[in-house]
Amino acid sequence: MRQTPGISVNGISKKFCKSLRRSIIYGLADITGSSLGIRPNTRQLRKDEFWAVRDVSLSVNKGDMVGLIGQNGSGKTTLLRLLAGVFPPDGGEAILTGRLAALLTVGAGFHRHLSVRDNVYINATILGMSRKEIDEKFDAVIAFSGIGDFIDAPVAVLSDGMYVRLGFSIALAMQPDILLIDEVLAVSDREFREKCIDALRRITQESAAVFVSHNMEIVKKVCNGIVVMNKGTVAFKSKDVAEGIAYYNSLKRDINKKTFGNGK
Repeated sequence: MRQTPGISVNGISKKFCKSLRRSIIYGLADITGSSLGIRPNTRQLRKDEFWAVRDVSLSVNKGDMVGLIGQNGSGKTTLLRLLAGVFPPDGGEAILTGRLAALLTVGAGFHRHLSVRDNVYINATILGMSRKEIDEKFDAVIAFSGIGDFIDAPVAVLSDGMYVRLGFSIALAMQPDILLIDEVLAVSDREFREKCIDALRRITQESAAVFVSHNMEIVKKVCNGIVVMNKGTVAFKSKDVAEGIAYYNSLKRDINKKTFGNGK
């Protein structure tokens, strides 16, 4: 039976402007044009604009976790934010089917002056859980996070690692259909990372997931597909994770040769 993708990305693109002044001018011009019924031409670059993501297409089925890798500036985080709806695309579309949990930035979505307890309820509600669901899973969230001693403390006192523990635990409790993770496990300790890896293996049996990381060992452990980004485009994609990592390493070597003049 043919699987329906949990994530379907069709020719998605996003551009940004390197000049703050021009970015503001372009934004005002686009808003003014739209109010007059004139649609801006988002497919063409204006002065100082560049493509952060260009014409990317991919699909992720439920039961798959795709590793999204590439050097800094290759477009990985922008693509993940397009999938999460943080940025509107300038071309193409992303279709996500089901309940979404996105772990994009350490501490994102938390109210720093509210307690851990309050933040669990607020975050879980935002992710689409009912009050009854949260009540039933609250103890499990705190137990998995391992920060029970801070349950009534303001979130502002938590370390980055504790933020990750809390955010990850809430996302897992939600049992999302779509899971997007951007490097957040990098700031967690080894013991919690291993616990997360085991949990990811379980949860992605029923979910479609995209995992951004520079840690190839974790990518090899949790992913069953790979996409290599370079200069905003998909340079390589495969079900063979080891093959994708090898391609990424060769790409890095080629870039380093051109940058530093080695191996001429």
